[in-house]
Amino acid sequence: MTTPGDPNTSQPWGESRGGTPPGGAQPPYGGEHGGAYPGGPPTGGQPPYGGQPPYGGPPPGTPPGGTPPYGTPPYQGPYGERPPGGGGLGTAALVLGIISLFLLLICGLGVLTAIAGLIVGIVAVAKNSNRGRAIAGIVLSALTIVLAIIGFVWFLGNFSECFNLPTQVEVQQCVERKLGVNVENPSQ
Repeated sequence: MTTPGDPNTSQPWGESRGGTPPGGAQPPYGGEHGGAYPGGPPTGGQPPYGGQPPYGGPPPGTPPGGTPPYGTPPYQGPYGERPPGGGGLGTAALVLGIISLFLLLICGLGVLTAIAGLIVGIVAVAKNSNRGRAIAGIVLSALTIVLAIIGFVWFLGNFSECFNLPTQVEVQQCVERKLGVNVENPSQ
């Protein structure tokens, strides 16, 4: 009597041990492409399971015949995911909002950076790039523009009559009176 799988009997599915079993099943472990023993080196030029080099081989990422690359590879997280970005647009909007307030109080040029901060902030919110910083940048830029408008209206309301005077000296004296400052003219 013969038992299935007996090596001394002929195989019913092929003439050799590496044939295909009935029903298209895979050959047994270590068959055509496997090693001579489980865990042994593969035959037929195929890489080992998982594509890992054998023990003592070069580390992954090493170019053929070369040295490994410098530094560590970037963090990839589980399943090759990358960590969320830093949100450069949102940060840029916040920085522009802060700078615009500072520049408005120092030299009046803060309106230009506030407009840029407002645009960058809106783009950052639309792209969902560091949304919290982008909203803070939008608020600071809008505040700068509102303060600039209030300051311009106040300046025109208080000093418009001074700019209709015929000479520079009279304009200067009018502005000094409005501000309550008395600066002596060195030419007199």
